[in-house]
Amino acid sequence: MALSSPGRSAYLLAAMPAGFLLIFFVVPILLLLSTSLLKSDDMVPVAQLTTENFRTLLSERLYVDAVLRTLGIGVAVGALVVILGYPLAYVLVRTRSRWQPVLVGLALAPLLASVIVRTYGWWVLFNRDGAINDALRALGLTTRPLLMLPSTTVIIIGLAHALLPYGVLTLMASLNGVNPNLERAAMSLGAGRLRTFATVTLPLTRTGVIGGFLLAFGVAIGAYATPAILGGPATQTMATLIYTFMMTLLDWSLGSAMGVILLVSSFCVLALTMLAGKRTAVA
Repeated sequence: MALSSPGRSAYLLAAMPAGFLLIFFVVPILLLLSTSLLKSDDMVPVAQLTTENFRTLLSERLYVDAVLRTLGIGVAVGALVVILGYPLAYVLVRTRSRWQPVLVGLALAPLLASVIVRTYGWWVLFNRDGAINDALRALGLTTRPLLMLPSTTVIIIGLAHALLPYGVLTLMASLNGVNPNLERAAMSLGAGRLRTFATVTLPLTRTGVIGGFLLAFGVAIGAYATPAILGGPATQTMATLIYTFMMTLLDWSLGSAMGVILLVSSFCVLALTMLAGKRTAVA
């Protein structure tokens, strides 16, 4: 009995977070899936199973474009976060300056402001009467304001800016696990800095790169505030469509179906990225 007591304690400790996930993650997803398969009669789900909701969302051009646009935004934001965050994370980890804590704090300072505030900052810059158009007119480079909003490009910029600190944190954690002596050894054997990075540093931080990409991708495809502020009717994403279905049209069946498509798309990209990471590791 004495030997089995620690085992029971471990199971009890594991049961608490497992129960939390079951109640607040698995159960809502099952409810979402069940609602997505119900027929909607006058915007009210009825007890009749159907796949018409998915056929509607995957056949009409407006909804298909929103799905593809959302996935494209997620991939672009994930790539930007990794590309911009890696050099910054590398400098913050490798610097020997006594100001390193201050530099880290400055890199993470955007987290102190709400994502709504930061997104409206981009809106002030890019809107028709914003700072960029004012500067272009003042310099005489244009006489008519550029129409930069709404646009998918600005949505990508806003989301990448909001998620960059998270990518930096993920990459810093991975770079901290790499012994600098390995890089010095490679350079002492004749490898240049670029070759050392490509053959030593980058492969050893592959998990951080994949993690940073997936974190940014997962948050970006589910983001609502930034696409709603910087986008418009022509730049709908899955999140904004879900809000429209649920809160404006009151069609919970279509909204739930779009939520299921969002989840499945996210899991598919996650699986493909992890598979590509494993193949790279084997190679």
